Amino acid sequence: MAPPGITVCLISDPSSEPAQALPYQGQVYQELKRQCLQQRRLFTDPFFDAVPNSLGYWQFGPGSQAIKELEWKRPQALTPLPKGPGCRLESKPGLGFMQESSLLYSFLQEICSSPTFIQDRMSRTDVQQGQLGDCWFLAAAASLTLYPQLMQRVVPRGQSFAREDYAGIFHFQFWQYGQWVDVVVDDRLPVKNGELVFVRSCQRNEFWMPLLEKAYAKLNSSYEAMNGGYMNEAFVDFTGGIGETYQLKMPNPELFKVIHTALWKRSLMGAHINITKQQDMEGRTPEGLVKGHAYSITNAVKLDHRGKKLKLLRLRNPWGEVEWNGRWSDNSPLWAGLDPQLRERLQVRKEDGEFWMQMDDFLRYFDALEICSLTPDLLEEEKGVVWNVKSFQGRWSIGLTAGGCRSSRAADGFWMNPQFHIQLLDADESDLRKQHLEPSCTLLVSLMQKARRQGRKQGKDFLPIGFEILKMPKEYLELKNTSQRKALLPRLHAVHRTLYMPMRDVTDRYRLPPGEYLIIPSTGYPMEESDFILRIFTEKAQKFLEIDDEIRADMRPLQRIPNEAEFEQTFLKLAGPDKQIDAARLQEILNKIMAKQSYLKTDGFSLELCQKIIRHFDHSKTGKLTLPEFKHLWSKIKEWEGVFTKYDVDLSGTMNVHEMQLALDAAGFHLNHQLREAITSKYRDSNLLIDFDSFLSCMVQLEAIFRQCKEYDKTGAGMITMTLKQWLELATLT
Repeated sequence: MAPPGITVCLISDPSSEPAQALPYQGQVYQELKRQCLQQRRLFTDPFFDAVPNSLGYWQFGPGSQAIKELEWKRPQALTPLPKGPGCRLESKPGLGFMQESSLLYSFLQEICSSPTFIQDRMSRTDVQQGQLGDCWFLAAAASLTLYPQLMQRVVPRGQSFAREDYAGIFHFQFWQYGQWVDVVVDDRLPVKNGELVFVRSCQRNEFWMPLLEKAYAKLNSSYEAMNGGYMNEAFVDFTGGIGETYQLKMPNPELFKVIHTALWKRSLMGAHINITKQQDMEGRTPEGLVKGHAYSITNAVKLDHRGKKLKLLRLRNPWGEVEWNGRWSDNSPLWAGLDPQLRERLQVRKEDGEFWMQMDDFLRYFDALEICSLTPDLLEEEKGVVWNVKSFQGRWSIGLTAGGCRSSRAADGFWMNPQFHIQLLDADESDLRKQHLEPSCTLLVSLMQKARRQGRKQGKDFLPIGFEILKMPKEYLELKNTSQRKALLPRLHAVHRTLYMPMRDVTDRYRLPPGEYLIIPSTGYPMEESDFILRIFTEKAQKFLEIDDEIRADMRPLQRIPNEAEFEQTFLKLAGPDKQIDAARLQEILNKIMAKQSYLKTDGFSLELCQKIIRHFDHSKTGKLTLPEFKHLWSKIKEWEGVFTKYDVDLSGTMNVHEMQLALDAAGFHLNHQLREAITSKYRDSNLLIDFDSFLSCMVQLEAIFRQCKEYDKTGAGMITMTLKQWLELATLT
């Protein structure tokens, strides 16, 4: 005998080969450039136009003092020669395209004469900060120039201002939440009094860096959205790597080794000095350092000086000026004590923002070090440990999965957050080789909130985010639904807990013994909505999966009507002459009954809802309900009313989305996160409340979904298999 319920098992969708880089906003660089060259015009970007909104929303917003007398200019422009009587130009046989176009167009200087995209080669000295507070981005870009292979991914080759190839269009590539994107920009740049307003190169006619900055501004919706940030945000977007932060006031005897190794492995690095109040931002210290400012770290050396072993770091201020004036600064007398050849190789004697510091001075004056390590897919020739990387795209949804961090309050919603299981199977090779008594596994966890910088125009910004890692008993994984896990979760032991920081990325490195662990990412406060990506890096292959509810409908037997004869008499009174009930009559019946039950909130049953109800319970396909069909419907309504009343804990006559999650389980509908969010979002109002008629409509839809699933079960096994895409199509279209 077939089981009464039906379970849906999801399998992975067949994966196609991932694109190298997705065209951002659907703009395909090569196609747009080809069109411009054919039409003999310069590209203008409709998605990031030369208008005040592209500049910003407050400091650089429309009407602000900062943008007065500001113009948008190209490094150079193709301008049509005047046409008119006597100016007719004929195409001559044998002329190439550019020969013809030179008759039709002339080059006019706008910003400079003879612009170049890259002059000689990219260098960290090409980066000089302008009026924008994006030193974090510029310091990261300066570090990137040290690694041409990485830079070529971000700044694709083959771009120039050569007149035969110039169309006023350029493109750059950034890693965004698991996918590389190709961002197209035109070359109109903000200029004031003949000077670039934002970043510039020390070579006046070089433009790769201003155009890179513009592409990143477009990605983040405006230039001003780039004000303030951490280098690791840009490092990750340049590489797809994983950014870690080291607090320099915490003793770490291995730190110089970490820095030296990171440079050898082509990791990107930077440092900054914390500020305690906003007015200290970019304040200068007596030692020539800038507070709240991002510095690139571009080299690390050990050297002998007068019988002592010294450790030096080379840093760079993206301003291209203002340097450290202490030990080993450009004009320090300490350089005289070095071998002349070594001094010639290391010492810099010019005001270019670059300087050397002794390691203990660096630790004394700086507060944080940011390092972005590269993932294996970026450098295939890299030998040694190959990290295993797993990532999940998730979402904190208001009322569903936005439970906030753990709280001592009775209404703690921590159980609602997305949950991820990781099984650390094997200890690191180094621990096994050294035969440690308690070998452990290295685990890097990186949580990143998505697209928050773009929301600054609307008053949004980064949410405080973090995560907990808990030791997980095996029975927790065996639980089938949220309500069961909610009861067990408070008893699980937290082995690590991050601080909740208003940063895009929160990343930490751990050493854990092999075992079962639960990772719960959350916002700092409940009811805060955002998409996120969670990435897990381990030395050895591990098992990692999102814990989701089993998709199942219990399909319990119907409750019996207490007095069958009395029910049948009532039905015949309500039905039409054909002994059936149509949608209009059903609407009248349900609204009359609800009017007598004042404890249930309802907007009234609409004719559309009643038509939907009849469609799902009308097995005879007449468009009306017969006595058995109405009896089936009425049994279900009474059952759902009982569930609604029981789980309306606050006795409001409505359900909030928390109560709804538990009510769905009680009604026998066990849903995965995606369907639960889709269903609940469809039926809740603007206050996240669900009244009884909406609840009833939701129950009817779920009945229809699982009835369809039951029909797919041709073998009667009580279980079907489909891809996530097939499941969502079925569940949302039914």
